[in-house]
Amino acid sequence: MAVKYKWLAEQLRKKVYDNMERGIPKFPSEQELCLHYRVSRQTVRQSLALLEQEGLILRRQGSGSYITGLTPGENTVGLLLVDDQDAHHTALLDGLQQSLSQKGFSTGLHLTGNSTYAERGILSGLLESESPPRGLIIEGVKSALPNPNLDLYRRLRSKGIPIVFLSGFYGALSQIPVIREDDLGGSALLTKYLLQQGHRTIGAIFKSDDLQGVERFQGFAETMRESGMPVRDERICWYDTEDLDPFYSAPYDFLHRMAQRRLQGCSAVICHNSEVAYWLSRILPDAVMASCENTYLGAGDPSTFTGLERNPRELGNLAAQAITDRLRGLPVSSRELPLKLIPLSPYGTPWDSSRDFS
Repeated sequence: MAVKYKWLAEQLRKKVYDNMERGIPKFPSEQELCLHYRVSRQTVRQSLALLEQEGLILRRQGSGSYITGLTPGENTVGLLLVDDQDAHHTALLDGLQQSLSQKGFSTGLHLTGNSTYAERGILSGLLESESPPRGLIIEGVKSALPNPNLDLYRRLRSKGIPIVFLSGFYGALSQIPVIREDDLGGSALLTKYLLQQGHRTIGAIFKSDDLQGVERFQGFAETMRESGMPVRDERICWYDTEDLDPFYSAPYDFLHRMAQRRLQGCSAVICHNSEVAYWLSRILPDAVMASCENTYLGAGDPSTFTGLERNPRELGNLAAQAITDRLRGLPVSSRELPLKLIPLSPYGTPWDSSRDFS
């Protein structure tokens, strides 16, 4: 009997891998396995118990057995993130690691610093590794620009390593699913709110080399146009990743030039994130600041800004589910999380969130 159930377990392991390639997550029932392999129910149960012990399947009472996407040995998902220090990325990473751990996967974190050169080094190292990750969750680097590392992405795909993009993605790889937030719609909510508050000279500052910045500008511009308001070039400011070094060492120098040239006379400014809003509020104290994304500086300062409610932990959970579904052979579609407006009262405290500003 012992030899028979081990023999059956080996046959079922092969079926697990075959089902993963074919995208069939549910295993045949015990009765179907008995009939197909002409063995007793006890033999089937012993074999399934061995596969469950190895982590290959998960048995649910009354429902059946399901493929986990795990394989014997290392089950690591590589995480390529731009940063891991700001408030958004800290919560995002926590959601990713917690969700993947619950599914039996470990994680390997790699930080790109939003540098395509660093991204290339990381991807090259993963391709040359003797133990490459089972899958990759990747936050796009300078995603508004053409990416010079498409050859490495194609090599990863040719090796059968599934990829899920997070937040930013590359247009040349549009067939790869992306899990992101609705930055266009969120920026539109902020713009609509400011217009409802009577602002007519609204400026904006966005990040030019990330897709999120482009979409935030698009949401702003479309809402202004639909409201019959002009989108004046001289009131739009752009900065890129390379501007961030002097930005952190001398923030007033970085923003003073933009504020003096383009934002004087604006009664409100929509900012790419709360760091920009924080410093601009000190340069333009009479202007109302609205932030598309919360980061440490804005969160830690006693003054707060009208902003958007994001759930980076949920974003991480969805990305983790997407990559594990890919590993199980299931089709995965792109997802976009809606954003919710968090306006402030005239006293600097949040309005009742039940109010509708959509």
